Amino acid sequence: MTANQDDFYTSVGMELYKMGEIEPAITAYGIALAHDPGRSDTFVNLGVALEAAGRPSAAAACYRQAVAVEPMNAVALHNLGLVLLGQGQVEEALPYLRRATTANPTLPQSHVESGNALMAMSRTEEAILAYRRAVDLAPDMPEYRFNLALALLANGRLKEGFQEYEWRRRIDKYRRDVPAPEWDGEPLRGRTIVLHAEQGFGDALQFARYAPLVAAKGGRVILWVHRALVRLLATVPGVTAAVASQPPHSAFDVHAPLMSLPHLFGTELDTVPGDVPYIFPDPDAAAAWEERLAGLPGLKIGLVWAGNPRLHDRDAAEIDRHRSLRLEQFAPLAAISGVTFVSLQKGDSTGQAKAPPAGLRLVDWMDEVTDFADTAALVANLDLVISVDTSVVHLAGAMGKPVWILSRFDGCWRWLENRDDSPWYPTARLFRQPALGQWDPVLLKVADALRQWAAAP
Repeated sequence: MTANQDDFYTSVGMELYKMGEIEPAITAYGIALAHDPGRSDTFVNLGVALEAAGRPSAAAACYRQAVAVEPMNAVALHNLGLVLLGQGQVEEALPYLRRATTANPTLPQSHVESGNALMAMSRTEEAILAYRRAVDLAPDMPEYRFNLALALLANGRLKEGFQEYEWRRRIDKYRRDVPAPEWDGEPLRGRTIVLHAEQGFGDALQFARYAPLVAAKGGRVILWVHRALVRLLATVPGVTAAVASQPPHSAFDVHAPLMSLPHLFGTELDTVPGDVPYIFPDPDAAAAWEERLAGLPGLKIGLVWAGNPRLHDRDAAEIDRHRSLRLEQFAPLAAISGVTFVSLQKGDSTGQAKAPPAGLRLVDWMDEVTDFADTAALVANLDLVISVDTSVVHLAGAMGKPVWILSRFDGCWRWLENRDDSPWYPTARLFRQPALGQWDPVLLKVADALRQWAAAP
């Protein structure tokens, strides 16, 4: 085969790939490389096609070949780092991503992915520097500013972090068009404001704490939130009403996203509105649960072992893979006397409650729970809640209940760094993974803490 024929098959592969004919494109690139294995660009193209075909390990091998041929090929280095990052090989990915930034310092994506790798390794200060370089190169890219915001927030730089966090609203999945002027934080003077939830249950529960502060600006506050939260969040002080759909245009004057309120109020670490409780259960429902739980022996501990996988959102699904456990992993808690566990688990993992670890006393009434108001009435009668990082953590914390949070190594920004407490929830205690994926030490630590807690007067 001649050099021209090699170029021909490479070109054919590129055209086939553009047409969505992935497997034929892979074949064409293979023919080209069989004749000339010294083409780093063709190895990169083949790697891209293999990724599209769902074969990341084969793609990584191609990118390695490209780097072997051309050690400073920025695209090959970036792609190799990215595919390794996607496979959870974070420490191996980082050097390739950093070499990519050296090979092409003007490639903002490599700075961003370096930052992502550093965040996964809990090296937040370095991640902030990487994200800042990306923002310097592409200051109008909202995704880069969003990543910077999360790193700043995790680092405790709340004022700057929440300012940068406003860039999320230029990203499609966070955008919500509301036909009313946006509130700028000024006195409301009798006007009605709609505060709307844009993300998950936990986010709405956490930032509903700002509703009383908004009401103190002299207006009527309507919360527009998920249907499962309506009954519960109507109990927040200062809230006139909670609704599950956008109110009629004539019913309000201004609006604001719930998660923009920390920015509007200039929140810093020492000004976090951390007074709890600010969410309250229905007294009659709580009394009914009190009567049912009275027959359970010992301390009553709520338990949540898994979150919502959210498979429709790739980033959220990846986070859930890191935060969720299986109920069987809680076996170290089974040997603790004087406690009864009460399932607060919802979703796909609920069925695991039917087969708890041997010796772990677990009752499950969650099939009777229809929304967060029901869950709150149950939680009101528990002594403690132990949960992976889910919305139940925020519910318990907002109610002023003791809550122990099992946090993944690359934990959520809201739990900050190197702390076992939270300014957002004074009754919270964090148990953090010592390394990515290591839950056994966390559960052993929880078991020891619970043993001491149960034995205390």
